[in-house]
Amino acid sequence: MPALTPAHAMPWTVSSPFRMHPGLKRLPVAPEVPPLFVRDALAADYAADKAAVLRGLGPNALPGEAEPAVLQAIAQAYAAQTGVQLDATPEALVGGMQEDFVVLHDEPAGMRTRFLAVCFPSNWNPAEKLGLDFSAIHAPVADNGLLQAGAHGIVDMAFRKASMLRHVWLLTPGADLSQHPDTRRTRWEDALRQAAHSPSGRLLDQVNFRVERQTTLPLPALKRGVFFIRVMVCGLLDVLAVAPGRAAELREALHSMTDAVVHYRGMLAVRERLLCELDALG
Repeated sequence: MPALTPAHAMPWTVSSPFRMHPGLKRLPVAPEVPPLFVRDALAADYAADKAAVLRGLGPNALPGEAEPAVLQAIAQAYAAQTGVQLDATPEALVGGMQEDFVVLHDEPAGMRTRFLAVCFPSNWNPAEKLGLDFSAIHAPVADNGLLQAGAHGIVDMAFRKASMLRHVWLLTPGADLSQHPDTRRTRWEDALRQAAHSPSGRLLDQVNFRVERQTTLPLPALKRGVFFIRVMVCGLLDVLAVAPGRAAELREALHSMTDAVVHYRGMLAVRERLLCELDALG
């Protein structure tokens, strides 16, 4: 069974009109909320899911090479916040942290990815991102003008100066933490078939709310930076029930998405139905 985050613990950052933008917030220096890492009762489930992903991907599971000094810095930061001591090895950090992480090197040509420990990508292949800078990584993203225009400032602030926080939310037909494009998983056509054979006949019953909680750790003394991705998934209807008005907020956000964004997120065939069902929820 997928490791599902309780609905009340899911970040809700849905807003309208929807725009692809940096949305970065500076993390406080003091050890207060929001933290750099999120460790909860699902840690063992995340470790099991990561182990399964690593077995499935084999030699391509962790592209690049991580330096001992960077791994030590990650382990120290994790222990300082969570109290959990992890060995400073790729295997121990990958299995012990619920976050995925990417190590970037500050080179003459800019920050570039040199190690990717990403077990739970959201429909992208980590091996294809090795050696790329911020602009190249986000080139496939729809309506990426704001991201690309702010690329230099984003990288400078988040990976050289201060820890930052960003949330990215998605709607997915499957609850699996790993949404690797080369791995068979539940797709929207599957969800439509499941809805057709369900008692309610409602597509929303099959939809999950997925959030990437993204944080950064600058390591300027090492000329390195680390990007953490904490994936959280929960059934959409459970998340909508946490607070009144969420169904309407999500409907407005979906309605305001450009066709390019809807296509990029793979929802062209289901958006209108989702809008109608969200409207019926009131």
